[in-house]
Amino acid sequence: MSDYKVYEKANFYIPKRYNIHQVLGKGSYGVVCLATDSRAQGDSPVWLAIKKVGGILHKQVLLRRAIRELRMMRYFRGHRNIVSLVDVNFVSVEPYEGLYCFQELMEYDLSKIVYSPVQFSEFHVCSFIYQVLCGLKYVHSANVIHRDLKPSNLLVSSTGTVKIGDFGLARAIKVSPSLFTVAPITNYVATRWYRAPELIIRESRYGRPVDMWAVGCILGELYGRRPLMPGKDLLDQFHLIMKFLGAPPPSLGMQKIYTVHQFAHLVPWKVVYPFASDAALDLLGKLLQWEPRGRLKVEDALSHQYFAQIRRKRSEAVCSEAYKLGKEEEEKTLVGLRQLLEDEVERFRREREGRGKDEKRRVSDESL
Repeated sequence: MSDYKVYEKANFYIPKRYNIHQVLGKGSYGVVCLATDSRAQGDSPVWLAIKKVGGILHKQVLLRRAIRELRMMRYFRGHRNIVSLVDVNFVSVEPYEGLYCFQELMEYDLSKIVYSPVQFSEFHVCSFIYQVLCGLKYVHSANVIHRDLKPSNLLVSSTGTVKIGDFGLARAIKVSPSLFTVAPITNYVATRWYRAPELIIRESRYGRPVDMWAVGCILGELYGRRPLMPGKDLLDQFHLIMKFLGAPPPSLGMQKIYTVHQFAHLVPWKVVYPFASDAALDLLGKLLQWEPRGRLKVEDALSHQYFAQIRRKRSEAVCSEAYKLGKEEEEKTLVGLRQLLEDEVERFRREREGRGKDEKRRVSDESL
């Protein structure tokens, strides 16, 4: 592949049109680098982030997850509050193998803002959470749950636009009359601090309310400038939840966990966040509920008085149709999953080229 080059610091194997400037971050998800596209239209190069999801070729669970993430990012592409995928590439050349996702560049993630010395007002907190909910409404309307909402997965531009990223753990759900999935979902590994109670006890049937719990945790973190419930392990996480919410209702079947460790009194939200408005604390309390059915749905959260001053209903789009499960859910072989990933990459490229031709045609027509 003479049109490719190697970036040794991150074991990247990318087309020559992209110039990598630095490594932005590393984690269990892979590596992210800052890059420019030298062939982009316009007078100056376009900045973007390249995310490599490596080590997936020999593990079915990782291949399946990579396919899901690519399909979902392609499906949700274009929403203002969801990170946009610009290009994608699948490399099988060792040691550079992996899925390369070329994404629009967002200057920050929300965790960096939370822990920065920069002061921001309640208006900023309100704006951040509102945008997260707008993106989440679009995702939930397609019968998809993100399952890993946390500040580091919420990307922020220099102008304050917030976008949901990292759909590696997202899953489609089969909707029943209740809020839960019909079929059990397994292998939940999201960050403990933002994990809903039903996930702490490893309940296999869950749905959209797990994301709403995470939004509540993020709301608290923005006010406190530190995690609301940073449990050291699952039992400690459970105790921290009881500190604020008290003992869980008997209907959840958690008596064996809390009978030995009960708290004499609750810590009121006003004590935890004395500078937060009453509306903010009311929203927080309605998001952080033991009972999944008791939590606000995303539509109800957007209608909350907390957002009255900034709400724009035209920003609250819904998906035109539900996301459909792909063949990767049934495929049982590594060879088959690799082929499905390659097919998905090609499908994205065909769609991208089609959009590019349509855009050129539109510009040409406007110039006549």
